[in-house]
Amino acid sequence: MNSLVRSTVALLISLILCAPMVSAARDPADPLGIAFMWYARSEQAATRLTSEHDFVDLILGGDKLRVFDEIAPPVRVVCLSLALHRHEARPFPGVAETIEMLRGASIDPDRVIIGYNPERSPGTTTEEMDNLLESVRTAKAMADDFGSPLLVGPGLREMRQHEELYPDLARHSNIWLVQSQSLQMHVSRELKTPEEYRAGVERIVEMLREGNPEISVFVQIVASGKPDADLFTAEQMVGHIRAIEDLVDAVRIYGGSPELLNEIIDLLRPQSADAAE
Repeated sequence: MNSLVRSTVALLISLILCAPMVSAARDPADPLGIAFMWYARSEQAATRLTSEHDFVDLILGGDKLRVFDEIAPPVRVVCLSLALHRHEARPFPGVAETIEMLRGASIDPDRVIIGYNPERSPGTTTEEMDNLLESVRTAKAMADDFGSPLLVGPGLREMRQHEELYPDLARHSNIWLVQSQSLQMHVSRELKTPEEYRAGVERIVEMLREGNPEISVFVQIVASGKPDADLFTAEQMVGHIRAIEDLVDAVRIYGGSPELLNEIIDLLRPQSADAAE
């Protein structure tokens, strides 16, 4: 009997060691996170968010610290920066200045996600972009010192040239934002199929979790163009979101009319619609 037990235990250990590492991401039983950029057209819809996986994002400045009065926990605020420090070509707060503002306003770090969204000039300096791994390490050290998780989200145009960096970048990130618009639609803005969209997102998620199995993944999906006319219906948007909801932790909807954003919430969170009535 002891020999049988030992053999069974050895087999179980072998299976565990050989199994792929599982991400400590969102429990499938939890609602998929929903997120919007915090601006006039999204503010009403954003107040309907209630999950710990939900968030709003913005670049701090002016009176935007009021977002912490408008959005109640457990919904978090992603404070975005395109560079580590403010620079002349793009005079918006960098990660360092953003953290300085948050400290000055005594904002609880638990309410914040520090967002580092590096993009080629004039958003981010050439030096930062050419040394992306070191830049992300620096941003992570800043976020850790403040006490908030770090979200990293370069555009896919940049990452297609440096896909080998995904695992290493993920090791120094708590959250990754996939800017998935080119996976979502063709250059003509015709939607790709949900199956095509899922395949593109899944490929990136696998590379990220190869480096950091516990990384959370947020995905940006486009709702409107320029001007702010809705490109797709709520049903089309939700069809693509449902295609990836088991792969990711939250979906960040870029643009969209107030009506469209509310329709999307109603479809993704039917109970929210019932409560609103």
